[in-house]
Amino acid sequence: MTDLSFKVGKRNTDPITFDLEGRDHTYTFVPPKQAVMVLPMLDADSELVAAKAAFEWLDLGMSEEDREHLLARLKDAQDDLDFPHVEEVVTALVERTSARPTT
Repeated sequence: MTDLSFKVGKRNTDPITFDLEGRDHTYTFVPPKQAVMVLPMLDADSELVAAKAAFEWLDLGMSEEDREHLLARLKDAQDDLDFPHVEEVVTALVERTSARPTT
């Protein structure tokens, strides 16, 4: 018998939908495991490596169609969507998935 025992609740993978001002498109994000993002950040030597881990986590949760749509917006010089907005999306999704109760 151990001194301490911890329950590991089932991770909630219910899709989260969101939109980004400027285009009529609804993105769907299926939350991947947060450790996929956090573990590379712990070893990150720079903010760039940490940002890359966050963006890769976002990619894992989105469909190919949604990823392509987001990338096209980022590459469009006339579109105001830029990295600070995507960082805001990642932050909100992390907060949302962290606040979800487990069952």
